[in-house]
Amino acid sequence: MKAIFVHLSGSRRGNTELFASHKISIGTDTSNDLCFDPILDENTSKHHAEILLSNCDYVLKDKGSAKGTLVNNRVVTEITLKDGDLIEFGAGGPKVRFRIKAGKADVHKPWAEILEDSLGIAQTSQKRGHISATIFLKQLLWESFTQSSHTFKIYLFTILFIIVGSLALYLHGQYVKLSKTTERVSVLELERSVAENILKNYSGGVCFIQGSFYFYDEETNEPVMTMRMEGMKGFNEYTGTGFLVSKDGLILTNRHIAEPWWALKMIPYIHIEPNLKPRFDVFKAFFPGIKEPFDLKTEKISDDVDIALLRIDMRGEKIPTLELDYTGKGAVIGEPMLLLGYPAGVGAIFAKTDPEIVNQFAHLPFIPLVQELSNWGLIRPLSTHGQLSDIMYNRMVYDAETTSGGSGGPIFNNKEKVIGINYATFPGFRGSNFGVPISYGIELIEQVSHR
Repeated sequence: MKAIFVHLSGSRRGNTELFASHKISIGTDTSNDLCFDPILDENTSKHHAEILLSNCDYVLKDKGSAKGTLVNNRVVTEITLKDGDLIEFGAGGPKVRFRIKAGKADVHKPWAEILEDSLGIAQTSQKRGHISATIFLKQLLWESFTQSSHTFKIYLFTILFIIVGSLALYLHGQYVKLSKTTERVSVLELERSVAENILKNYSGGVCFIQGSFYFYDEETNEPVMTMRMEGMKGFNEYTGTGFLVSKDGLILTNRHIAEPWWALKMIPYIHIEPNLKPRFDVFKAFFPGIKEPFDLKTEKISDDVDIALLRIDMRGEKIPTLELDYTGKGAVIGEPMLLLGYPAGVGAIFAKTDPEIVNQFAHLPFIPLVQELSNWGLIRPLSTHGQLSDIMYNRMVYDAETTSGGSGGPIFNNKEKVIGINYATFPGFRGSNFGVPISYGIELIEQVSHR
């Protein structure tokens, strides 16, 4: 048999000691088997008590101590100890829980004793001015881990593991949410920064295209009145967008801006007689900050997609040239994009202009109206944001808002490179607008450069 002392208070509080001898001497003298601190445990005598193993029983004898020996809060001189007895060596002295271990049996406290001992320690500490609740919880945990059964320890460890695991999962979930929020904020800040840079550095290179054309009879060289669409006397007026791609005046836009009659030929209910030929009356580009327009001429038309290359005489003007994506990897599905242009043409310019100024221009015909807007410095491109939702070999799909007038506008990625040219909207569905990959525009530029 073995005797076990679980120290609940005193200088050895928190320790558990095991003795296999038949005689255990107890006191503050160093010669004792169970020795207490003479200063901290002043209520315990030098040779306070002894415990003897007799006939499979442990017998406690007080050896004439100054403040007595208490078992289960009763003063005793000699007593046969039972498993779980509470021993106090001197009134107000150190307390131990006495346990008996037979062979390899598992020694453990009942849960009621664990609570009782933990509460007792907390009450004792409260008298010393400590926070009893904190001490109680600390002692309860200590008792649970050191004095409970293996089965209870397994249950307790499992519960703690579940609690800690759940807390870790919760904290991880909060961390993921925070990370995603931080990432979204970073993306928004990046998009805002990119948009600011694009508008600052490149909006001056995006031009407002003004066009007016009519059909004439090739035999008589006279305008044909029956082909009147939106203007007067057979003239068809429209607007579009283009952007400067070289310092010698090359401008990329759509084919249906460079050849608006090409778009008319695709409308089923419009039939153009073979002897009727188109002719521009006005074909100009207005750049932000430059009052006088530039005359446009067509340099190269794509036969594969809706893009065209125009040219202007730069007249010594310093106009920003847009940076194109020559890598072929700048367009990525799901990434943000920015579109510059003049959607809705003159109407959009009026919408963001002081109504008093609009009233001054409302009576002007289309041609002088645009010139007057330029004189007032009101021609500036609009920007819309979105994401690329699909990329095919000859087109890209995105949700940045646009409409007629925005055709020919540059599509930027988040690296401030042009990755495409806006060319069409999907009627009735704002989530899908279309652009031509910039690789087709680069191909036109190279063809012109090598001529």
